[in-house]
Amino acid sequence: MNRQNFKSWGLLALAISPIIVTFSGWQLAKAQLTPEMLISVNFPQSGTREPSGQTSGGGSRGPGDCASVITNLTALMPGDDNAGTTTVSNPKFFVYLPQHQVKSAQFEIKYKSGESVYSKDLDISNTSGIVKLSLPENVSLKTNQEYSWSFSVICDSDTGDSSANRYVEGTITKVEISPELEKSLKNATPLEQAAIYAKARIWNETIATLAELRNCHPGEWEELLTSVGLQKLASEPFASCCQLEEE
Repeated sequence: MNRQNFKSWGLLALAISPIIVTFSGWQLAKAQLTPEMLISVNFPQSGTREPSGQTSGGGSRGPGDCASVITNLTALMPGDDNAGTTTVSNPKFFVYLPQHQVKSAQFEIKYKSGESVYSKDLDISNTSGIVKLSLPENVSLKTNQEYSWSFSVICDSDTGDSSANRYVEGTITKVEISPELEKSLKNATPLEQAAIYAKARIWNETIATLAELRNCHPGEWEELLTSVGLQKLASEPFASCCQLEEE
C-alpha cells in the first residue's frame, strides 16, 4: 500500500471512529439495564370500566357539603365489579376522596351474609387524596371466603339520615397462596413481587406493594392504575389520615 492510500485509510478510520464509540456506548448502556428497569406492571382486566367509573360512589344526592363527593369518590379496584383478591389476612384498601366539607366517614367489612366483621368511624376533616385503609391485626380474613367492604362518607351527620351518604363498595376474597407463587416471590425484589402479584391477578397485594414503592417507581404506579382505567388518579397524593386501629 502506498503512502497516499495509507493516508486515505487513516482519515476514513478517524471519520468513522465516533460512530463506533457511540454505538459501543449504546450497547454498553443497554447491557447495563437492570431487570427492574424492564419490569412492566399491568393488571389483567376482569371487565371494561365505563367512562364514568363503576368504582364511583352510590347513594342519594345529599346536602351541599357532599356535593364534590357525588361523582368523584372512587375505589381503587380493577374492572367494573370492584372485586379483588388477597393472600394475606389483613389486606389494605385504597379509596380516592376528593376535596369536601365532610367531617366523618365509615369503613366496614362484612361477611357475605351481611354480618359485620369490622366497622370503624373515621375523622376525614381537611382530608383529601388517596386514603389507605389497613385492617388491624385483630381482624383476620378467612381463606376461600368472600367479604364485602364499603367506605361511606357521612353527608348528614346532624340528622343521622344515612340515605344522604355517598359510598363506594366492593368485595374481597382471601385466596390460598400457591406453592408456585410463593416460590416466585421468595427471592424477588419488591417491584418484581408487584409484577408477580399482578400476573397472578392478586389485586390487593399488587397495589399495596406499588403504593410503598411509589416515590421511587412513579412510572410503575401510573402504569398499574392506567391498566385498570384509573389513570386520572395516578398523580393524586396519599391522604394522611384514617389509620384503622384495634378495638
